[in-house]
Amino acid sequence: MELPVDQHLLYSDLTAKLDKLGNQDQLIAYMGQVLRTLLRRQGDSEFRVAIQDSFISGLMGRDWDDQLALAREVILIVIAKRPEIALAWQRQQGGDDNPHRRAADRGEAPKVVADPDLPDLDLIGAPPPRPTPPKPPYSFSAAEDKVTEHVIETLTRRLSLFRLPTSAFPSIAYVHEQEFFLFSPIFARVAGEFMAQVILPSCRDSLERRVYKAMSKVAATRPDMGLSEVKSDMWAVVVERLGKLGGRLNGARSKLAMPADAGEPKFQEVEVPVDRPRVFRVLGVGFRMGTRTELKRVKVKVKSAKELDQYEIEALNLMSQLRDRAAEAGLDLPQSCDFEFLAALFMVDGRRLAQTVKELLALAEHKETSRAYLMERLGAVDETFANTLSDAIALLLFHGAVGGPFGFAELYETAIGTARDQAVRAMQRPFLTAELARRPRELAFQVREVMRKRLDEMRMTTALAALFNVWNTLPQAQFAQSREAALTVFRAFPIAFAGDADETALSAIGQQLCAILAAEKVDGEMAAAAILRLYKPLAQAVPMAPGAFVV
Repeated sequence: MELPVDQHLLYSDLTAKLDKLGNQDQLIAYMGQVLRTLLRRQGDSEFRVAIQDSFISGLMGRDWDDQLALAREVILIVIAKRPEIALAWQRQQGGDDNPHRRAADRGEAPKVVADPDLPDLDLIGAPPPRPTPPKPPYSFSAAEDKVTEHVIETLTRRLSLFRLPTSAFPSIAYVHEQEFFLFSPIFARVAGEFMAQVILPSCRDSLERRVYKAMSKVAATRPDMGLSEVKSDMWAVVVERLGKLGGRLNGARSKLAMPADAGEPKFQEVEVPVDRPRVFRVLGVGFRMGTRTELKRVKVKVKSAKELDQYEIEALNLMSQLRDRAAEAGLDLPQSCDFEFLAALFMVDGRRLAQTVKELLALAEHKETSRAYLMERLGAVDETFANTLSDAIALLLFHGAVGGPFGFAELYETAIGTARDQAVRAMQRPFLTAELARRPRELAFQVREVMRKRLDEMRMTTALAALFNVWNTLPQAQFAQSREAALTVFRAFPIAFAGDADETALSAIGQQLCAILAAEKVDGEMAAAAILRLYKPLAQAVPMAPGAFVV
């Protein structure tokens, strides 16, 4: 990578000081100082927030060497990209170019130095994706278009059931970065394109034999028939294809998860028949006549248990395509969003799913609904739908009816009701397990956002109550990593509030929160009172209700 000479010297100087740090607290203090110094201008605010969030999230779960490597990467990005960000902000503001600004900030090309050890961060010069080539002529293209349209329409209609109203802030269901993927309209678009461009073309032979030919035969005499008479065959082909891909994907993942030594080449001794010539000697004269078969013991290489076959490789590649498409659209898919999940979406009775979702949401939004009755109805859902769809419905109730009878304790009970063992629960409740694990971190970010916006004490109390509720519900033994992620958010307040006028006071609140949350159980009222005493001088005044007056 090439950097201007002065930027390269600055990078070398800042990263050299990282080697003198001894722990995470020192790293956080140092990086806060770096970001405060390098990103102090008005046009740097949006860039600074993105860098702060990325660095804080990246610290979670990393060992010390990886944290230092992340710090070096962040410093490099800030130094290399800040001039471009400043220039883009200046153009957006429509201001005239200031000739007294640095050449780097004006977009001019200063003298550079090439450093092969630095990664290339510039993605702007990457070639755009090639346009999709036109489809080759196909005899049953009209029938194929009808099938594709129906599949996408069905998928969109069923995913539209998982749409959330605008949630209040602060809330126990707060999401800092990405909401649950089913709640995002991006997934419906990406999944629809994937089915139309990848899965259905791979089913063309079976669809042609069982669906397309039947549709084409009656198209001339009964153009209104559509898919009514072949719909069951169509879904059978699609679901069968997804089921086979799901089984192969699971097999490939199981092989890749094997220990490293299980994949080493092994040898086995076997007896191999070998033909040898028969040798005769008569009166000192030797000659060969015929052959004889002998068994010879040889070592042969045994196929590795981790070696993937061509079908497993195909399944992995197709799943990578789906994930890449979603990532390009700005959506990260969980591992459990796979071919089996797509098959479950198509196999489910759509009317029954829609009716169940509507009824349960109505019950969850009604404050008079008893907890026991709602949990009983939700338990019946587990017996009716696939586990991934049951998880999605539970998450819809939790996020879509905040303040109702289905809160975090009920979500936790639903998850652990299947299995107490964490590994088993992760398989049987994949979406719920991930949601439980990220709650402490998300709510820690919510507290930080309340402080960043200087919201009133009432809303700070709500944010703290949600955090302490989750903290007291999740046991330390099973969710130690999730709790540590939340503590990292508070420890990193010197980075998050770098350059803030109240940085010292806000960082002190973060330290106090870490001290309070060091206990496995937290006294919510006392803890909130201790935090509010520190936060009160910084908070906005509570807005007075209309008609209120002061005596």
